Amino acid sequence: MPELRQDIVTGSWVVIATDRALRPTDFSKVRAAEPETGDCPFDPGHETMTPLEVAAIRHDDTEPNSPGWQVRVVPNKFPAFEAGERVEESSAMFPRRAADGSHEVIIHTPDHEKSLATMTVEEVTLILRVYRHRYRANSENPDVRYIHIIVNHGRESGASLEHSHSQLFGVPLVPALVQQELAGASWHHKSKGECVFCRILREELDAGVRIVGETDGFVALAPFASRMPFEVWLVPRLHQESLDMISDGRLEDFAQILKGVLGRYREKFDDPPYNYYIHSAPCDGLNYEYYHWHLEMFPKLTTLGGFELGTSMMINVTTPEHAAAFLGSGLET
Repeated sequence: MPELRQDIVTGSWVVIATDRALRPTDFSKVRAAEPETGDCPFDPGHETMTPLEVAAIRHDDTEPNSPGWQVRVVPNKFPAFEAGERVEESSAMFPRRAADGSHEVIIHTPDHEKSLATMTVEEVTLILRVYRHRYRANSENPDVRYIHIIVNHGRESGASLEHSHSQLFGVPLVPALVQQELAGASWHHKSKGECVFCRILREELDAGVRIVGETDGFVALAPFASRMPFEVWLVPRLHQESLDMISDGRLEDFAQILKGVLGRYREKFDDPPYNYYIHSAPCDGLNYEYYHWHLEMFPKLTTLGGFELGTSMMINVTTPEHAAAFLGSGLET
């Protein structure tokens, strides 16, 4: 069973999830061959190769756990978080707790060859609709304090299967990086009287040098202190603290700009591995009106070295101004 262990010096928590080492690609130093389409558990007709679905968008005349779906959600077969047996007793020097929570896989499409960059806006909108639905459903889990939605595209990004999918983690605590964002946003709101993300949007739009693309509801920008080459944030213009607050009318807008930037990654870097994740307010019932949800993404073009790993200080080899000009030129959103 997974468990959480805390470093007594830094206060950081790590997840110990040994079952995930059962995945066939873990610990391999040689790039593993992608599974043949006929062997993929996410392909239609292979529904029995996954846990039973918890949600799906499917045609009216089809049954659960059968072909005929457009987007399908199943529990992760090797969960990092799940309700289960209690862990060994914690101590002052070696704090530990159960990794209670949830871990789901959102299978984007029955088409094994498609990616988010090659899907239609309508198809990406369906996926984002499922994001919102599963966010709300997992928010009701009493073990969950924070919901983290990610995409790992490509083996080097951490993906264990080629078939396009997202993962949703229902985490029983608020991760340290999100706590830092919350603290900074709270301080700015108290001292300046406004949302720091709204101010960033306003000043970035005025400056124009780090804007990658815009739609009516979203702005894609290369953040001023970008940690990774060609890092991009997608920020809603409307102030909202959490993903579940997005309206039906803005889901297509979100899909359009997401597909647009990922399409530029694909075009400019020959379909590189990439990661994205959504930062949203915790779902613990407290007030986070000062926070502003957003999506962060970057292609995996460099490898972290000892300096970055040992200091958590990133060395970026390109400027966000160059990244915005390079990605934004000709971007249709």
